[in-house]
Amino acid sequence: MNIGGQPFIKWPGSKSQHIHILTQALPANFAETPNVTYIEPFVGGGALLFHMLQTYPNIKRAIINDNNLDLIRAYNTVRDRAKELIAELKKIQKEFLPLDEEERHEYFNELRDEFNTRLSGGLRHTALFIFLNKTSNANYRTNSNGKFNGAYNHLQSPTICDERTILADSKLLQRVTILCGDYEKTYNEASGNTFFFLDPPYRPTGKRHGSTEFNDKEQIRLKKFCDLLTFRHFQWMLTNSDGKSQNPDDTFLEQLYNNYNIERIWSKNAIVAKPEKREKLSELLVRNFQREILSLRDVHCRQLSLAF
Repeated sequence: MNIGGQPFIKWPGSKSQHIHILTQALPANFAETPNVTYIEPFVGGGALLFHMLQTYPNIKRAIINDNNLDLIRAYNTVRDRAKELIAELKKIQKEFLPLDEEERHEYFNELRDEFNTRLSGGLRHTALFIFLNKTSNANYRTNSNGKFNGAYNHLQSPTICDERTILADSKLLQRVTILCGDYEKTYNEASGNTFFFLDPPYRPTGKRHGSTEFNDKEQIRLKKFCDLLTFRHFQWMLTNSDGKSQNPDDTFLEQLYNNYNIERIWSKNAIVAKPEKREKLSELLVRNFQREILSLRDVHCRQLSLAF
């Protein structure tokens, strides 16, 4: 049952627009599989995570991981200290919204400086993290020194404290184990009916948000990790960039995963784009199991037909 859980922050590479196609791509018997362990080694904003936890009661345990400490600290705070976090965010919101534009800009810079000292306690640090996420022109962006450098976004009335979402997410996260570090550590949490959804830093941009570059060597290491999961008979689904969308000769990922099931999916913008430009917005969906799925365009067309 849907209780209103959704990402409590904006995050680069969000899968919100792909929820329908990704759930269609799940194993055919996923809903009937008992005692599922669901694992996301690169959780990011958690769009698919929150959807899965609300849609499939047979998920008895979930594990999430990310190498971004600020992000993982926020997940822990939302899960364990939701009401205190809401109170802190309401305080910031009450201070921020009445200010004029110049004062808001100054307030933003002050809180960004405080955030970058990394000296605030966990609760305050997460409140600053969410405030910056809601009011900057970059969801999360750091400089070479690891400091957040997004600029003030000049929004009219940003929702700094989304109380309903935080409470809903906190409830859902009660059955989630939260890890921080390299994705390979999630392997130790897998047993029985385990399903992995992997949404790594995309190639060719390949930059982890707030960390080191996820280069081709790292992409190869990830593929070997997927091979290990397959050897252990765990099912998995992975998304990544489509090299051909920028360079017709770039088949690196297709060759890397050529022993698995590979399909292309498109962003919502591609549905209304001209056919000759549509491929530029494609991504790769890789699975170690077979199941026929509708294209994202077909899903959209069906939704439109139901509306008339």
